[in-house]
Amino acid sequence: MERIRILQVGVGSFGKSWVDIIKNSPEWELAGIVDINKESLQSVAKEYHIPSERCFTSLEEAIKKTEPSAIMNATPPKFHKDTSIIAFDAGLDVLTEKPLSDNIKDAREMVAYAQAKNKKIMVSQNYRYRRQPRTVRKIIKDSIIGRIGYIVINFQRGPRFEGFRKEMDYPLLVDMAIHHFDLMRYITGENPVSIYTKSMNPYWSWFKGDASAHILIEFEKNIQISYSGSWVSTGRETSWDGDWEIYGEKGTILWKDSRIYVVSDGKTEEVEPIKTDREDRYLSLYEFYCALKENREPETGGKDNLYSLSMVFKSIESAKSGTPVSFRTL
Repeated sequence: MERIRILQVGVGSFGKSWVDIIKNSPEWELAGIVDINKESLQSVAKEYHIPSERCFTSLEEAIKKTEPSAIMNATPPKFHKDTSIIAFDAGLDVLTEKPLSDNIKDAREMVAYAQAKNKKIMVSQNYRYRRQPRTVRKIIKDSIIGRIGYIVINFQRGPRFEGFRKEMDYPLLVDMAIHHFDLMRYITGENPVSIYTKSMNPYWSWFKGDASAHILIEFEKNIQISYSGSWVSTGRETSWDGDWEIYGEKGTILWKDSRIYVVSDGKTEEVEPIKTDREDRYLSLYEFYCALKENREPETGGKDNLYSLSMVFKSIESAKSGTPVSFRTL
């Protein structure tokens, strides 16, 4: 197997976990790590036994000295565009953490720039690379419950984050709902038509901005989705995937606490998740590798991901206006 050299950019509290994933993926060779924070850089280098000559505070210098073929962009979202463009200009492909960008304008420009340079850009929407959603999608594609009519999703967590999330205007919509929006598109195989959002911040919230939302979304083929989400649940918590009820003409799929059931003809049967050699970010990274080797668009390529990302910003637009918002344009 021919390994591909990849440069890890951003090794902060979350970014450093990618170092471990890359080092444990046989298709990849870690060319080096980059971070403007020298303390983070030295800490990760020590933990993962990375030589000092492969540690950099400058991306341009790192590219020149390590000669990678791709980068893993785990910088904060507001830096995704600048970091990716440096990579594209150097002839590198890019795997980036979600969200693609913190604004839709930069996201569009990143996708267009990658296309102009004939390079790949992929977003690691890791939730869809888990076994459960891939199983649910297969059940639907196999027409076990027939044509989908509507879906009800409930997501409730109470994380006590520190840092930038506590100061966001819409922490749930911007930092979390992107996962569920992308899952909606993946599972149904359709794109959104309109979205209506009621965003709020319960009086006991420990977030500055709105940490809860109720959303109604119409998808293609008249699929209706009701989504209730919160990051300030003080009682029962769902899994990070949320609880899903998918209603079709011949039955219902229940996906709850990582278990999947099909309800039809008065019977409830549990469905074993499909077997995969990898899942989550390991499978996301493998998909990036396969896309490069096969010279094809990745499953969660940048162009396709614009639909998932636009759901975030359209939902905020709806929350601010108090009216439904159309997806006639991204």
